[in-house]
Amino acid sequence: MSDTSYSTKEKSQFMNVQGGEKKVMKKILSVALSTAMAFSMFASVAFGDAAATPQQKFDALAAKGILNGYPDGQAHLEKDLTRAEFAKIVTKLFDLTEVTNKLSYKDKGYNASNWAVPYIEAVTAANLMQGKDTVKGIFDYNGKVTVEEVAAVLFRALKLEAPATSDNSASAWAKGYAQAVIDAGLIAKDTNFKANASRSLVVETAYAVDQLKAAPTVASAEAVSPTSVVVTFSDKTTTTVTLTTALVEGVETSISFKHNNHDYTTKVTLAAPKVLSVEAPNAKQLVVKFNRVVDAESVIEDGKLIKDTVKVVPVSGPKVTVDGSAASLNEAGTELTITFDKVETDYLKGQYTVVVSDAVLTSAGTKVAAYTTLLTVADTVAPTVKAINAVAKESTKEVFVQFSEPVKQYGFTATINGAQVSITRESADTFKLTSSAALKTGTAYDVAFNKVTDFAGNVASTLKTSVTVVADTAAPTIVSVTPESDQYVKVKFNKKVNAASFKGNVSLIKADGDKIGNMSVVTTDDSDTIKLQVPSSFSFPSSGTFTGSLQFASAVRDTLGNTLGSTLTQAITLVKDATAPTVVSATYGSSGLVLTFSEDVVLATGSISIIDESTGTLVGSSIDQTQMTVKGAKVTVKTTATLGGDYTVRLTAGLVKDKAKAPNSSAAATVALTAEKVTSTDDKRPTVTSVTYEATSKEPGYHQFTVVAEDNAGLNVSSLRDSGSYVLKGAALPSGSYAVIDSIGKDNSATKPVLANVHVYIPTSGITKTDNYKFEVVGISDAAGNGLDTSTAAFANPKLFNTTAPKLTGAAINSNAAYLTLTFSSDIKTPVSADFEVVVGVDGKEPEKAIVTATPGSGSEEGKVLLKINAYGKNITDLNTVDSLTVEVKTGATSVDGDGLKLVSGNKQTVR
Repeated sequence: MSDTSYSTKEKSQFMNVQGGEKKVMKKILSVALSTAMAFSMFASVAFGDAAATPQQKFDALAAKGILNGYPDGQAHLEKDLTRAEFAKIVTKLFDLTEVTNKLSYKDKGYNASNWAVPYIEAVTAANLMQGKDTVKGIFDYNGKVTVEEVAAVLFRALKLEAPATSDNSASAWAKGYAQAVIDAGLIAKDTNFKANASRSLVVETAYAVDQLKAAPTVASAEAVSPTSVVVTFSDKTTTTVTLTTALVEGVETSISFKHNNHDYTTKVTLAAPKVLSVEAPNAKQLVVKFNRVVDAESVIEDGKLIKDTVKVVPVSGPKVTVDGSAASLNEAGTELTITFDKVETDYLKGQYTVVVSDAVLTSAGTKVAAYTTLLTVADTVAPTVKAINAVAKESTKEVFVQFSEPVKQYGFTATINGAQVSITRESADTFKLTSSAALKTGTAYDVAFNKVTDFAGNVASTLKTSVTVVADTAAPTIVSVTPESDQYVKVKFNKKVNAASFKGNVSLIKADGDKIGNMSVVTTDDSDTIKLQVPSSFSFPSSGTFTGSLQFASAVRDTLGNTLGSTLTQAITLVKDATAPTVVSATYGSSGLVLTFSEDVVLATGSISIIDESTGTLVGSSIDQTQMTVKGAKVTVKTTATLGGDYTVRLTAGLVKDKAKAPNSSAAATVALTAEKVTSTDDKRPTVTSVTYEATSKEPGYHQFTVVAEDNAGLNVSSLRDSGSYVLKGAALPSGSYAVIDSIGKDNSATKPVLANVHVYIPTSGITKTDNYKFEVVGISDAAGNGLDTSTAAFANPKLFNTTAPKLTGAAINSNAAYLTLTFSSDIKTPVSADFEVVVGVDGKEPEKAIVTATPGSGSEEGKVLLKINAYGKNITDLNTVDSLTVEVKTGATSVDGDGLKLVSGNKQTVR
């Protein structure tokens, strides 16, 4: 194996600034964010457990000979530091070589016998410190060193990067140096940088730097792409090194890089791309792990798995629909998660043969070797709550919950503080709970879930947790600004922002401060990343490089309404794109011929032709652009011929062009294609031809619906019998509902479909309000795993009557503590005060029956009843102060719900 040494981008990021303190620093980078990384790195060492106080840090440095005390044995941390003392500290701290037999300065007393000379000459030779008067050659070794001078020396010695903007008290020449050490966590922002530096301040910063010298070693290095290496250190931390020269597969190579201001060299070998493993964390998901970063566009399109990239063939288990299922890559790009969401009833159970095809490409465009494995799945674990959160400026009605795995949407209910909430699916495992009442920040709420069911049938009967609404009143902050091509910029924030608030509020500014115009907002949905486009009036200078800034107006806000509050400026560099797009690969599948280019493209002019390598002849005629569609970097071509074998695809010049400010057209090119013949399968979805409500149910105490479904080949019986396949008024069927197949079969004629008649029974007790109830079929599938064609599915919308008398189900003290709020199984429209018996105890007194006044709730408490309580001869205005409190519905209650049904007597609730 050869041992090649490659330089890295990471190492070249650190610039060694030379020259005097008055040198003007200009940062010409697209984004300046590495100082934020430096902050966390310095902060972790500056305030570690090894030495907590300035005196302890002084003692630690003195033990190493970096610092000395005064003749009286004291540190005198309160004193100011001289320039000579600081020169010695810098020399010792950064292991500089002391310089003798040289006198660079003309200060009085600056001679060979002066103790400070070797240190002053050392920092001078290292270009870390210079004289105060370079014309007269005066160092001023007995003069006091200022904080901004300390900042300048640390900036140079640590090779920090100059931030794009600064906000500190330093002089104009030192503002960049000061901001760099502030961002690095070495000196506090509110420090007076023009003041003399105390020994205490220098001790704090010197200790932090010294701690950095105890750097961890490299434990391992793994190449995840030809230009990206993930390095793991002995302290378990990691970093990603970007190489300027691509690794060669199978060749051991030495790489050098800088991490946390330390230089490292290690060896790495780029392994051939392959699948490491296939796992099923639950019955609904498959995780494929790769040893290299995967090109997302080779496996995912619009969030769905591209057909034939992964196949899951049952050996002893139910069939699942793989193609078109939800798919995503992890942040590292090395793990593909497939969620079988096309049909609600699809799940893994038993043994499967999993095949990952070589159509999967790495980020470098090379094929991942085909992979086959036998996977056994037996999911017996019920879902749990993984995370729950609610964030608001003052109040919200939304709570987001993530379960440990995907769960069925229709079949579980949720309550917040006992009140039922609506449920909306956000993703396979995440749901939004919407409360009718406002949830206030800083307040904790009890959340309960009933019958949460995963797709293997495991049921969590009851899950209880709590959520505290977190107050977010902070302005959004920018995490990164990344140019995309030469006219688009992606701005990432620390949280979701309001996309509409960017319109007219982001300006492109020249380096001289002149405004070019407003950036156009490409992103339409609220997100933490907003894509912007340069103004139409923008043009590149003759150099091809534009250096300026983006200016964000104070009105830019997050989704909660928090604004930036003040104008924010971010440096930006755009480089003119003069590189034409090139064709990277050609693949063939069920969607046709797919050409992948080196960048996002649009169709221009021209055509393609396909040559059969086995005969050397043209397959059909050339294909023009009317048979092509484009998305991102992929062009899909419809072919009339079925391909199978080896081919050469020829592209005429100008077939596509990129999305640069001045678009670049593709050149004429050829690309090799190896195609497998596409076999036809059953891809026709089942349909629901009729849904009827039966006035007379076969089951007493139940409402009956009859569903007629059909498919060209066969229907999935379990999906027909699953009550989760049906919804009533947009929600899961009431508890106790079930489905029975009345008949299923197919005519002798081959042209006739398979028909099924299904009776769905819903308990009458599940209808708590007389209304029209839309009954729909949502989850049935056919035997091939194709989901229902909901666009043409029939439905029924009968009026169902509430025949169940309302019951008292809950009682709680109102938010203003002046009322007792009662909740019922159905809304009470006409409450009667005499129906409720309240017993209350106050200040240790014997509990007594209270006089109550009942009023109907309104707004978010509509359908509830509010009780005003009078006891011990007075109205109780703060129910939180009572010792005990119970409420019971009296016999013979006459309060009625909206359907005129009288309240059930006898139910009792204890509040305190």
